[in-house]
This record gives sequence, structure tokens and C-alpha cells, in this order.
Amino acid sequence: MKIKISLLCAIILSALFLSNCKKGPEDPTISFRSRKSRLAGEWTMKSGNASITTLSAIDPPFNQNLAFNGTKVELNQTETSGPAILYIGNYSLLLSIKKEGTFNFKENFAGDIVEANGRWHFEYGSGDIKNKEEVTFIIEEVTKGYTTGHVFNKQRTVFTYKLVQLKNKDLKIEAFTKTYIDANGDRTTYTNQYTFAQS
Repeated sequence: MKIKISLLCAIILSALFLSNCKKGPEDPTISFRSRKSRLAGEWTMKSGNASITTLSAIDPPFNQNLAFNGTKVELNQTETSGPAILYIGNYSLLLSIKKEGTFNFKENFAGDIVEANGRWHFEYGSGDIKNKEEVTFIIEEVTKGYTTGHVFNKQRTVFTYKLVQLKNKDLKIEAFTKTYIDANGDRTTYTNQYTFAQS
């Protein structure tokens, strides 16, 4: 009887401990694999969306909304000075993350391809952000194409995503980035959300 009670207490305490390890809003309550182990793998983007907005003191607002379904992108572009533009083209995104801290990705945006690799690390928590809830990617080498003009890296060589869901085979990430261009307050904002599955 004492053994059964001890075993039950151990199970309850383990469950409470593991539930406190939950970082992302949609993470599993219990996981016996570390976040690093779950993040490592070959990931294929299945769906997502992005928004790019540029606000200027002298020019009209510029906005692009993009919706991804794994193989296609639907782009809706609006400017106050002209009609909306709707474009549908090929789109794919592959992300390979290694446990030792390296990564590479390949993004194909309507035939315009960028391939790059570098290092990644978890961010320390601050404010409302928990420890290891965000991951930063640092591009160290571009092997094909250009980093400018692409969506996943937000035209940057250093970019961060929040891990909304991190399971063994499923990954959801999101980001909101604001870049100030000049002293007039001109700025560009990027909002990105992606859902990946392991290949």
C-alpha cells in the first residue's frame, strides 16, 4: 500500500514539474523530450500568413498581405495611390534545425530562391516572454539568392520567432517586427505566422 501511495505521489509531482516546463501557448502539457530535441529536425512549411506594411510621413501607406498553403502564395498588395494587386504563385519553405545550434533554410517565392545557413539559439526570458519561448536565427552564409526581398527572414540576417507550439512533429512560430527607417518615424512592420511539420 505504501509503495502504491509513493508511486502515485511521484507521478503527480512529475506531472506538476513537467507542466511548469511548458513555454509556448500551444505546447504539450507534458513532454519527456527537451525543447532543443523537439526543435531539431527537418521542417516543411504547411501553412501560414505574413503582412508587410510601410508607413511614411510623405508617401502613401504600402501593404502586402500573403497567405501560404504549403505550395502556393496568394499576395494581396494595396496602396492608396493605386488599385489593389492580387498575385498567386509558387511558394515553399524548408527549415533544417540541428541540435548543436546550426540551421539552414530554403525559401522559394515564385521562383525567387534564397538558401542560407547559420546559427540559432534560444532567447532568455524577459517581461512576459518565458525562457526558451523565442528562438533567434543568425544567417552566416548565403549560398543562393539574396536575403533582401524574402519573407521568412524579414529581409534581415538576424531574426527572431516566438515558438507558439513545439511538439515532436509540429511547429508553429510567429513574429512581429518593427523597423524604423529614419528620424521622421517612417517604419516597416512585419507580421509572420507559420505552421511546419517534420519531413
